[in-house]
Amino acid sequence: MVKMDARIFDDMNFYITPDRFYIEPSESEQFVIIERPDGAVSLHTVDSKERLPIHGYELRKICGVLGMVRLISGLHLVVVTHRIFVGLINNEPVWQMAGSDLIPLTPTLTHLSESQKEQNETYLAMMRQVLDTPFFYFSYGYDLTNTMQRIGSNPKVGDNVSLFGQSDKRFVWNVGLMENFPLLVRYVLPIIHGFVSINDVTVNGHALSWILISRRSVQHAGTRLFCRGINQNGEVANYVETEQILVTGQDRVSFVQTRGSIPLFWHQTPNLQYKPRPQLLIGRDHLVACSRHFDDQCKLYGAQCLINLIDHKGAEEVLEKAYDATVSGVGNTQLHYVSFDFHKECKKMRYDRLSLLMNRITHEQDKFGFYHTNHVGQVYSVQKGVFRTNCIDCLDRTNVVQSLIAKRSLEQALERLGIFKFGEKHIDPNSQFEAVFKAVWADNADLISLQYSGTGALKTDFTRTGKRTFKGLLRDGLNSLTRYVKNNFSDGFRQDSIELFLGMYRVRNGEGLEFPSPLSVSDPTVDWRKRMIMATVLFEIAMFFVIMLYPTEFSFKTGVLLLGWGVMVLFTHRFFVKHRSDFVDRPKLLSKK
Repeated sequence: MVKMDARIFDDMNFYITPDRFYIEPSESEQFVIIERPDGAVSLHTVDSKERLPIHGYELRKICGVLGMVRLISGLHLVVVTHRIFVGLINNEPVWQMAGSDLIPLTPTLTHLSESQKEQNETYLAMMRQVLDTPFFYFSYGYDLTNTMQRIGSNPKVGDNVSLFGQSDKRFVWNVGLMENFPLLVRYVLPIIHGFVSINDVTVNGHALSWILISRRSVQHAGTRLFCRGINQNGEVANYVETEQILVTGQDRVSFVQTRGSIPLFWHQTPNLQYKPRPQLLIGRDHLVACSRHFDDQCKLYGAQCLINLIDHKGAEEVLEKAYDATVSGVGNTQLHYVSFDFHKECKKMRYDRLSLLMNRITHEQDKFGFYHTNHVGQVYSVQKGVFRTNCIDCLDRTNVVQSLIAKRSLEQALERLGIFKFGEKHIDPNSQFEAVFKAVWADNADLISLQYSGTGALKTDFTRTGKRTFKGLLRDGLNSLTRYVKNNFSDGFRQDSIELFLGMYRVRNGEGLEFPSPLSVSDPTVDWRKRMIMATVLFEIAMFFVIMLYPTEFSFKTGVLLLGWGVMVLFTHRFFVKHRSDFVDRPKLLSKK
């Protein structure tokens, strides 16, 4: 736990003057000064010669500082302005970020050219794109980035260690913003991105708190089709750590699972096809990168049960065979590979057949166990391994299976704690807690999917109700269509936004003036093709109406014109299909991706 003197300040006064920003915590006599000309930050106490502005200046209320980011116009301070109470963990409030602001240190844009002003607005829109993505969470006194087991075994935890100092940097989403802001331990607020749900429930007459936390990794982060597979560092796309916590008066139980993209070099580049085929990249050392990934995972979590839910036939087959062969080649005895063709086994909405998978992994789950401690920190058991689950996106099929594994672990914990009555081994399917459990896991699916793919998850009707429904199929169809549109026509901007926010791309002084901004760099050939196709299509539409409306009677001449129009449409279509990738919204900041 974080000691009281290491807690982060919550409510603060924020003064804006022409030359400075002042940040004054409401519960302390110290304050911070930020010099607007150069961004220098200094900490002051009541003994300092500096004084807070008394009146005549703008005063705002803020509830957290995330750091600073450099855009073309200069540095911007990023602050939290509004929050929503989620619940308590170990008597520490947990909040959802509900409002934020980017405040420029440079008061005017007169030093910028017109093109630089446009580029600066684009960068501001990118920052807001990420900040407005649901949901970010934080706590002023509880480390949301770490599992209970890591907190309990973390030697860094102590009186003089800040919340950021003991945090797991894999899950701190404003770590890039802190590079331009000194580590003032009680001012900098770490945030996680993902999902947090804290629920006070009753099971068999016992009042307890049931919590679900999903933490999205900042490593190899991005959008669904522009961020796939693994990188050279062994980091995978859409990596999420999900922790289920059970809190009673005396006991704390934690169970952790992970999900992440298939740890091979592969891509599925959007090209206006409804479902582009995934392709393994040639000339990459898959074995070394995959081995590096699992070495890190085993050090962090222990043994790994790798549940692969992709198809064994069709477009996904190449990845299934390559993943199986690579895991065998790694030769790590702590890895247990389980391949389950989800779509084949559960076709015709036979989701009851997931019991086949659960039966295969029962022994592994019993062996892994869960972390169990009491309210004063005495440890009864630790979790010795995790299930690492994936499908193609690590969203829909993955969440269904993770919820089933979590439910079985929860039932084991309730039995261990004596909350289940003698001989009772399952949660009552008609109980209120069962409904809460299903709803929370479905919400978890929707939020993680929204953050990665741009839409809610598929198959959540099963997670919410325990069965597939026709209404759920219609909802899945709409989400699939929305994913197609967003992945092809807006995800390039979203990918750039994430890279800017996380500090993977850094704006340098003079961008857009001394050297070109990547926002302004384009391929003249591609631009020409796009203009030509658009102009041709508009001309063809106009010609169609001319032919159909004049003359009033069809003649041989009209037929020839229609034939010529049809040939023109055919050639336009073929040209469009050949160059359809030109119309995809692609990332610009790190275009080599």
